[in-house]
Amino acid sequence: MALIVAVAWDAAVTVLHPDREGLLATAVRRVVWSATTRLSTRLGTFVFALAGPAMLACTFLGWILLAIVGLALAVWRLLDTDFAVQTPLGTPDFADALYYAAGTITVLGYGDLTPLSTQAQLISVFGAGVGFTMFTGMATYVIEVVGGVATRNRFTLALHDDARGQGGVTMLTDCLAEAGVDETRERCRSWAEHLRAVDEMAHRYPLVAFTYRSRRPEYDPERALRHVAEATVTALVAAEYAPGLRTAAEALCSAQARMQCTVAEIYLGDAVTRRLADPVPSERDRAAVSLVDDSLAAALGVPVSQAEHRRAVDTACRTRIFLEGLHRWSRSDPPQHEWSP
Repeated sequence: MALIVAVAWDAAVTVLHPDREGLLATAVRRVVWSATTRLSTRLGTFVFALAGPAMLACTFLGWILLAIVGLALAVWRLLDTDFAVQTPLGTPDFADALYYAAGTITVLGYGDLTPLSTQAQLISVFGAGVGFTMFTGMATYVIEVVGGVATRNRFTLALHDDARGQGGVTMLTDCLAEAGVDETRERCRSWAEHLRAVDEMAHRYPLVAFTYRSRRPEYDPERALRHVAEATVTALVAAEYAPGLRTAAEALCSAQARMQCTVAEIYLGDAVTRRLADPVPSERDRAAVSLVDDSLAAALGVPVSQAEHRRAVDTACRTRIFLEGLHRWSRSDPPQHEWSP
């Protein structure tokens, strides 16, 4: 009975709690993702498309099997005395207990083993209730995951269309030079909303948020996050040239920083999380911001700003730390930033 309760708690925490993930779900996520990343180096990146469904299937199967084993252990010693056997099974053994538990947890109930005593009836009703609740929760979770993945995919597609095969620096610079401050401000707000949605999905569905992948490159979340990070640094620098952009740029920066911390805490480990919390910019980060500043000045036809761009430098540093950790986690080669010399 303790095993059944533990399984039900693990499933409830994963499916219902917005801030937690069950121990079994966490273990399955890490094992399946590790196996997927290793296979991808041999078979190709298409293997990533199998990771998310495999995690859901293995997690759900683990919950069901453990609940069945728990109920089987609870009724095993009661089969001889507290159950009516309507088929010539002989002396019931543990295999018969597993058979009865599987029929009860899955709410099938074939009827050839019937509980007679109050104790056996209560155990059976409890097992059936746990099974029905688990299956209902799993179905609801799958529906919510599909909706969350669709939201994340809309974000990646939006960045793919905005970038048009270029990087985030060019994406924002062209918008500012061609469409003006108002359109760029609205674009930054839209990106910030997308980042908040991705942050919420990673927070709410850690089991599959960044492991449910598509074979199509335009759905790659890492590429979209790189583009929006480059655009965020560019927006912070551009605010020195267009003060009307400052509020939207800072909101975009805040949304990105929060999303990076959420993803790092769930997937990338304590080392990356600590570095994101206390970034130490290097000359490489300052050089990146200087290149962005030069690109903006050239596109707008104005002298290069003499500002220090401290927040942009910190953002460039966090972006480097985050993307390096993200690519290391997925065992992929990080592409060059648009601001790389």
